[in-house]
Amino acid sequence: MFRLSILLLTLVLSAMPTAMADDHDRALPTLDAALIATGQFDYTTTLVIGDTKLEIESRRHIGRDLDEQGETILLVETVTRSGMGDTTERLELDAISLLPKKQRVAQGDSTMSADYSESQVTGLIRAAGQVVPIDLKLDAPAYGGEAALEAVLTALPLASGYRTRLRAMEIDVEQLVRRFAVIVEERETIEVPAGEFDTWRLRLDALDGLGGSQVLWIGVEAPRVLVRAQGFIPEEVGQGSLITELTSWDR
Repeated sequence: MFRLSILLLTLVLSAMPTAMADDHDRALPTLDAALIATGQFDYTTTLVIGDTKLEIESRRHIGRDLDEQGETILLVETVTRSGMGDTTERLELDAISLLPKKQRVAQGDSTMSADYSESQVTGLIRAAGQVVPIDLKLDAPAYGGEAALEAVLTALPLASGYRTRLRAMEIDVEQLVRRFAVIVEERETIEVPAGEFDTWRLRLDALDGLGGSQVLWIGVEAPRVLVRAQGFIPEEVGQGSLITELTSWDR
């Protein structure tokens, strides 16, 4: 799903059972970053809570570039427009492992900067006149959240019956490593504003009891694109739904 504000990196969804202890340091799944589609992608996210309906427009560019050290990266840049103002995000991922390297987010006067390694995340969040340090120690490598996690899901060896587990970081005022199960449910042809797509429908199930589960539809044919994502907002937040759909793809 797309970022709605600096201090709301994800909407909390339905809770799931606790994971096995070995999820804390199990090997991350095999990826093929070459499967990820590049270009410009437009999405519309529809948020419905009770009688309130909000549409959020996002434009994302995905491409390969060089970082400051001259190393190849997958660069993901997103601009999100909503009633809360525009949010811009620049995300640098390792071009092969898709582990995060650097992240910069800005929304009005609020900013977040984070630098990643396999053992630690450091940085600062500046919002509402407050400065919150980012300092998360990692027991094992973990993927990034949101756009970074979507890239990872796109690069998995998706097939009927495929399943795996992975770790993803949530960087906010509170910083933690989340654990998820990925399960491919079925192959499904769906239609969104960008057209008709043959997709894998997969579940992303939170395993740590903290919510955040989603259903995602990812294109079958390479290069793969995220076509649709759906989550459900719990009763304590207001109960509702959150659906993101691809509206255009400029290759």
